[in-house]
Amino acid sequence: MSRILACGPLLFLLTVACGEVEALTVTEGDTDADSTTDGTSGGPTTAPGPTSDSPDPSTSSPDPITTGEPVTTEPDPTDGPVATSTTTEATTTTGEGTSTTDASTTDSATTDTSTTGVDPVAPELPAPTADCPDIIDGDVSFQPSGLDSPRDVRIWVDLDAADQADGPVVFYWHGTGGSPQEALTGIGELGIQEILDLGGIVIAPTHDPMAGIFPWWLVLSETQDDLLLADEVLACAREQIGVDASRIYTLGFSAGGLNTAQMSIRRSSYIAAAAPYSGGLIFGAMPPFQDPDNKFAAMIFHGGPGDVVVVGFEQASKDYAAYLDDNDDFNFLCNHGGGHSIPDAQDSVMQFFFDHPFGVGASPYAQGLPGDFPDYCAL
Repeated sequence: MSRILACGPLLFLLTVACGEVEALTVTEGDTDADSTTDGTSGGPTTAPGPTSDSPDPSTSSPDPITTGEPVTTEPDPTDGPVATSTTTEATTTTGEGTSTTDASTTDSATTDTSTTGVDPVAPELPAPTADCPDIIDGDVSFQPSGLDSPRDVRIWVDLDAADQADGPVVFYWHGTGGSPQEALTGIGELGIQEILDLGGIVIAPTHDPMAGIFPWWLVLSETQDDLLLADEVLACAREQIGVDASRIYTLGFSAGGLNTAQMSIRRSSYIAAAAPYSGGLIFGAMPPFQDPDNKFAAMIFHGGPGDVVVVGFEQASKDYAAYLDDNDDFNFLCNHGGGHSIPDAQDSVMQFFFDHPFGVGASPYAQGLPGDFPDYCAL
């Protein structure tokens, strides 16, 4: 069967209502012909503005519940047993293929503190499904089992630093009209360097042009190709250079923010935290939690009522927050008020990630956000 997204009623309505989708991103250092460069400093990175008649179909869900009983017990990383390194294999079948995962514990300390009283679980990392290419700093092509053709991925890694330590993993998903180079804005050059200095890796896939009007399959379908690709890159990185299994994160902008929300839920067996910029859940999406017992954290950005390009991202962000609330996943909203743009908050995002490793249990932010966080973020 052709993998081209069927032109169903929803896609037809979007195409008729909105015409050709405008490029949604502005990146720094992006040489892609579809991207532009913003030479200004400070403030949001602004994409082309929406038209006044852009539809906002995601209006059905209530505002998120961000109050309730606060968690007062914070985990002490010096308490609790040290997990021994064990590896078991489990086979997970998705609608688009079968992947093998290693249910592996790390050598880092775990605690018995969680937001639900359930003992934290160890991350389940995927295993390679095909021969791994060499992991290098640059563009690398992968073709995991289940994909019809190879996919390019932009990787940032310092192999010397990675040889000294197993560092964090950060996935970045670009917006419509963007490219993997958008990570230089979404994470920031200093943020990327910080990850690399820790022996970590930044993974920014190139989209499949067969996905349709949006770059990522899960925006308008149930096709898992992009996540199968992410699994494969992670598995190969783990095999070749080593990774910190407790510090695997995802973020992205616009359509990439929508895919970030999907990945955080559908790969909750290993995602520690997520930070979508103008993303969330649309059209009543209810993706299944791969591991509902992993209470990952989410820092959710949107640009207020003006954050509308084809869909309303303010409401989509609130819908995502409400969906996480229902599963007791810690989250908070950040309304930067800058419309459809990447805010100048990369330092806070990196701090948020590093403060939320996998299985942290009660968030260290449960009683309040760090004082240097943007004042537009609120619990």
